[in-house]
Amino acid sequence: MEATKEKRATFTPGPWVAMGKAVYEATRYREILWVGDNTWIASDEEKKANARLIAAAPAMYEVLQELAESMELAKNYGYEKEHAMIQEILAKVEGGEG
Repeated sequence: MEATKEKRATFTPGPWVAMGKAVYEATRYREILWVGDNTWIASDEEKKANARLIAAAPAMYEVLQELAESMELAKNYGYEKEHAMIQEILAKVEGGEG
């Protein structure tokens, strides 16, 4: 029997902190986003994985919103912790403290 390889995420490990800065470039301003403390020292593989993760974020957000609705009922059946975790993440995404 062939051993299966464990799939691992290759993006920069968290926690990430989003910080923006407007930079004047040629004749316009451009918004630059830094993610995490070690973005500048990330390998090319990590940078590509970071980009994939960021690109997938809107879809993941939609899934979490749907899960939050389902977990509203499930929290009464022993899933309080999971419900709270989803609510915390959604609050962070929506600009709250979480």
